[in-house]
Amino acid sequence: MTISNYTDLQQAVSDWMARGDVSGNAADFITLAEARLNRELNPVETDAALVGVPSDRTIDISSIAMVKPIVLFIADTGGERALLPRANGTFPYIDSNGAPCIWSIDGSTIAFDRPCDQAYSFRFRYQERFALSGSVTTNSLLRDHPDVYLAATLMWGGVFTQDGAYAAGFKGLLDQAIPDIRSTIAQSKRGVLTVDPGLVAANQSDRWYIDQ
Repeated sequence: MTISNYTDLQQAVSDWMARGDVSGNAADFITLAEARLNRELNPVETDAALVGVPSDRTIDISSIAMVKPIVLFIADTGGERALLPRANGTFPYIDSNGAPCIWSIDGSTIAFDRPCDQAYSFRFRYQERFALSGSVTTNSLLRDHPDVYLAATLMWGGVFTQDGAYAAGFKGLLDQAIPDIRSTIAQSKRGVLTVDPGLVAANQSDRWYIDQ
């Protein structure tokens, strides 16, 4: 079966362990697995594709398990450009619809300095933690390495059923795979362009005053 989301992973636990008495504990196994994965891999940088809602100045990001926001890009006719990050409530809001220039995190939403005048495409780069739930149904590790996620989960299934050999087998798989994933993550970080907010501010200052 395909393991691409939280529900798939819970079903896979029941299928692989072939025991009806552990089906209700799959969520606990996943939580324990994620505790190790978060310790071993640290926050991972990933991208989320977002779409703005016309006449709205917020985008819901409650489906993202975010540790720290990094940068938000907007796609326009010239390609992608980075928006200026600011703390929520520290910048003026414009009533008229247009292309946002400033963004902030406001609870479980991204808030802009003005409502969007069209359904802009955004690319949000952030650090995520592994914390699947009914609202956060997937993440980059599950999408890219479902085998590792499943192995980490089944290891705790073996601990729960007091099957040491079963748990040890999946622990061995994890011990081999995690260093490779850690190396891949490190290489991807070196390839990511980090945007200096000061440079973004300098490049967008003229546009900000014109739009007002």
